Order: sequence, then C-alpha cells, then structure tokens
Amino acid sequence: MRFTTLSALTAWTEARKAELGMVDDAATTEAMRNKGASRTPEKRELLRRADERARAAGRKPVLAYF
Repeated sequence: MRFTTLSALTAWTEARKAELGMVDDAATTEAMRNKGASRTPEKRELLRRADERARAAGRKPVLAYF
C-alpha cells in the first residue's frame, strides 16, 4: 500500500489537469457536473432534503440537480 499526503495528491492532481488541458472555471465545472438523469428517487429526495437543511441553516446549498 502506498501512502501520500494531501498536499502531494493535490500537486499531482493539478499537474495532471494541466497535462490534460483541463481548465478550472465555472463553465468547465458545470459542463462536467452530473445532471442526474438516471438518479434514483431516493437520491433525489436525499439531495432535496440536504438543500432544505442548508437553506434553513442560512448556508448556501451545494448545486445539485434533483
């Protein structure tokens, strides 16, 4: 088993993304986001409840399609 630090993993990930030409911007992130077309009803309900809890706590909910 290999062990690594979070900083080493982050550095490797950033280098790999640069190698592949991936851009970290909002449009790219949105294009890669799972649109949820094949989500189960249970997962949709879980995401809906998480959204409600975040809003009730005055926090910004995570963008999710449900």
